[in-house]
Parts: sequence; structure tokens; C-alpha cells
Amino acid sequence: MLALPLSVRVALWATRWLAGHGEVQDVFHKSHAGAVTDCGGPLDETLRDWQTYGETAVFLALPRPGVPAGMPRTDRLSLAEAAEAGQAAYAPTVGGLLVPRLTPFGPDGDPGLLVEWTAYDAEPVPRHVAESTDLRDLSRRLAEAVQEATERLATVGGIPWRGGEANPPPRSSLPGLPPGLAPRPVHLLDRAVEVRALALSGLDVEAKGAALDATTSAVRTATLRALLVEAEAAVVGATNVLAMSIAGWRPA
Repeated sequence: MLALPLSVRVALWATRWLAGHGEVQDVFHKSHAGAVTDCGGPLDETLRDWQTYGETAVFLALPRPGVPAGMPRTDRLSLAEAAEAGQAAYAPTVGGLLVPRLTPFGPDGDPGLLVEWTAYDAEPVPRHVAESTDLRDLSRRLAEAVQEATERLATVGGIPWRGGEANPPPRSSLPGLPPGLAPRPVHLLDRAVEVRALALSGLDVEAKGAALDATTSAVRTATLRALLVEAEAAVVGATNVLAMSIAGWRPA
């Protein structure tokens, strides 16, 4: 799993291209460099279409079953595909959705990652709704969620990636982003990506039966899922504020 969702990179590099920087091929090369081995699907073609219709920004969504996490309105099939992928990039002004399907391949000693992009229809998002994203509120909610999760996990028997049950995931970083991004949303994005990685690591440990009893496992799982929701909301919010800043919609 990529610590930083690929759609974060695509949203920001695509927005930068829409703002007049570079060529559309740069979106693919810069956003996928060091992350995937091969790529297929109509990424460039879809971005050109969005530009033709007047799009100026590309946004991020991190949907999961039952948790839309920034998704625009779309049909059931498109929503299901995006939720299965766990991420999507979309055109907020003109509508439209790009969903990546990531497939590992190759032997253990020489792994690769294939991404196949698929385009779907989606409705535009009202601009005033997008512009109302509040970084301070997202940061506060993330901090409160981390504190609450830490206390609750310690109460029921320890944090799943501690105590010898598993090693903590490495410190998250933000590779492959465009230069010159506003520091405040980048800082929130960095923290949120790290918390997301920790929550996903803990859920993976729980799925392998780390807890000594079913009750402890159920509490841990519910706590980590709640933490994941807040972390991904912060990733989405910070990314979309950065996209709006690049596009000139609002200051970051």
C-alpha cells in the first residue's frame, strides 16, 4: 500500500497543469514517479476533456463502503468502484471521476505495481461547499481523534502496533508533490497521512487476531475505524484546499 494515496498526487499535479504549468503528460510522469511501475487507462484523455469543459481544479476523495469521504454524487456502480479502490480524483466544477485500480505483480524480490485508471460520470460540487473547508477544524478533529483513540486503546489492552505485537509503520512522508505548496495544509496532510497509516496498520494487525479475546478486538477495530475516518477526512480536506489554492479559488 502506498502511504500517500496516488490520487493525492494526481489531484495536485493535474490542478497545477490546469493552471497552465507544464504538459498533460507531466501529470502522469510526476504523479506516478517512484510509486507505480506501469499505468493504463484514459488519464490524459480525461484530464484534457475536463480542461476543454472549463475545469480548473482536481479534487480528492477517499471513499470506503458506507463512508463517502469527499465523494461527489454519482451512480451506484461508480461509487462502488471508488469505494473498492478506496480513492478517486474528480472534477468539482464540470463533473467526472477517475478511479485507480492498483495491482501488485512480480516476485517477492522484484515487486511491481500496476495502476489502471477508469473514468466515470459524477456530478459537479457546489463551489461554495468546497470553499467552506476549514483546515483549523479538521486539524482539531484529527488531534482529538488521536487522543481519544490512544486513550481507548490503552484502556482495552494496548495499542495494536505496540507491545511486540507488530512494529509501527515508518514515519509517513509526502513524496512526489508539486513544488511551492502552501505550508499549513501540507503540514496537516503530512500528519493525517501518518495517522491514516497507523490506523490501517492497526486494523491489519487486528484482522490477523492480535487481541486475546473477541471483545477487545471489537473495541480496537471500532476505535481504529473511527480514527481512520477522521484521518482520511483530514487528508481529503488538506488536499482539496491545496488544489483550490493552486487553482486560485481561495488562499490556503
